[in-house]
Amino acid sequence: MMADGYDAFRQAIEGRFPGGFTLRDEANAIVAMAFRNGPMEDLHAGERSELLDRPELSRITDQEMKVIMLNACEVVERLLRQKQEDPAAYYQVILTYNLRYCRRWDR
Repeated sequence: MMADGYDAFRQAIEGRFPGGFTLRDEANAIVAMAFRNGPMEDLHAGERSELLDRPELSRITDQEMKVIMLNACEVVERLLRQKQEDPAAYYQVILTYNLRYCRRWDR
């Protein structure tokens, strides 16, 4: 009976992720969680700046970079802990996040 549920799960995954759910799909979800949808989104959501036209100028302060990196480390640690302690819940989160935020990303 459990095998039937697993087969249905695998078929659903194959339908959404041709070729299966890859390490790249997993990485995309982790990056989206740790960087894209964290404090970096707040910086990205602001108004356009003339600084963007001048690559020789800094666009992120040291404090902003620190916040981004600390957040990313905390998110990745939480995910790795969940992957170790409850792999089924981890993959459910990762699959869902990938479907929600990473569908247009390179696979």
